[in-house]
Amino acid sequence: MDPDRNRFFFVFSIGYYYFIDKIEKSIRPRYMETVEESVNDTANLFSALLEEEISKHPNLGLGELSNRTLDPIFRNARAKDLNSKIFEVTKKKVDLQLYVTNEHGIVVYDSESNRKGLDYSLKNDVYLTLKGKYGARSSKLVSTDPEGALFIAAPIRKSGRIVGVLTVVKPKMSVIPFIESATSKFRNLSIFVASAIAFLFIGLAYLIFSPIRKLSEYVSALRSKKRVSFPKIGIPEIRGLGEEMDQLVREIAGKEYVENYIQSLTHEIKSPLSSLMASAELISEDPNRVQTLLSNIQLEGRRIQMIIEKLLELSALENISQIEKTLELDLAEISRELIESLSPESMRKNVKIVLEGTRVTVEGNRLFLDMAIRNLVQNSFDFSKAGSNIFIRTGYKEGAPFLEVEDFGPGIPEYALERIYERFYSLPRPDTGRKSSGLGLAFVREIAKLHDSLVEIQNKGEKGVIARIFFPKRSQT
Repeated sequence: MDPDRNRFFFVFSIGYYYFIDKIEKSIRPRYMETVEESVNDTANLFSALLEEEISKHPNLGLGELSNRTLDPIFRNARAKDLNSKIFEVTKKKVDLQLYVTNEHGIVVYDSESNRKGLDYSLKNDVYLTLKGKYGARSSKLVSTDPEGALFIAAPIRKSGRIVGVLTVVKPKMSVIPFIESATSKFRNLSIFVASAIAFLFIGLAYLIFSPIRKLSEYVSALRSKKRVSFPKIGIPEIRGLGEEMDQLVREIAGKEYVENYIQSLTHEIKSPLSSLMASAELISEDPNRVQTLLSNIQLEGRRIQMIIEKLLELSALENISQIEKTLELDLAEISRELIESLSPESMRKNVKIVLEGTRVTVEGNRLFLDMAIRNLVQNSFDFSKAGSNIFIRTGYKEGAPFLEVEDFGPGIPEYALERIYERFYSLPRPDTGRKSSGLGLAFVREIAKLHDSLVEIQNKGEKGVIARIFFPKRSQT
């Protein structure tokens, strides 16, 4: 993924983590609040029970009344083997504790029998309840208790006056298994949700960013003057935007293309036109040279015609963004047929064309590949001396097919090496001193681009040139 997507995903992950962490940390307090509310009900039920007994036995003290009323209840409850399955936790026994203090805060009854007689008047549960407020506290039952317990109190009234406090004690250790279970479930659910969101994000990122990336790469390729076709984009809005951009880029490129071609064509035709005009003027001045001058006019006329025809062919070739490369072609076979077609010219100039190599197959357009190889061989012909050889070789280099044409001519001057692919750039032929259209190697490069291939032309030693076309590796099926 690109940096922007990584940054978004990182920020989202941090935010999600803190959100989940905050919720997870709130599980324990929420559970304790629920337990406190339940224990508060229990405390008020027990205090109501004692108030009922007080109304029936007004002469009994609070301590004696509490013993008579509460002791049997706790004794029977403790004797029971509960074995209660509460979700994933099995409860074995009643763990509630209870004590009662009088109006002075002195414990007069304790279900555990170890607090009786203690002064709890300053304990929050007793102190606040005696003042008519809600009394509760969280304290350790023993010093080694890691969690402690909830102490929830309820007032005991007689004739509307608070005469004592009943406190229900709920050890937190009995609640911890439920908290841990809930935390574990929440954590697992959070991981699942986070994974689902991550996959959803990746999917959406691919659906949204992939077309944008394709469009960006396409525009970059156009800016680099690479031959590419408009990418397939599934999202209509992005596709529409891309098509508008594509049209704009092509219009701008088309204007530059026309301007460059007009300038190049004007420059190239100027020389033969000047020669034609000079020959026409000389015919009227020197009738004895009519035949020679007419021959020159025909030659320059054919040169102009060749330039225009080649330029039209190259223009058509440059406007092709993609070709069907479904045919499997043998470079050696194409070269062999080319050698046969050039045999008359080969014999006339006494230059032998030799084919070396075995069957090498590529996917491509036969007509275009024939044109590319023919232009390379024609260049070698133009610069080869009589009695020399031209070699066409086919083979594989590091698994990639290639074709090379080697001659033993004068080579390419250093100053011209960087310009050989320019339209209309041409060097004088050794035997005639004339230049060609200067479009042959531009043809070769455009055809190579259509085949996703690379053209490489270089001098070899003191004499000769090697021109190579490297084709892409074939996928193994």
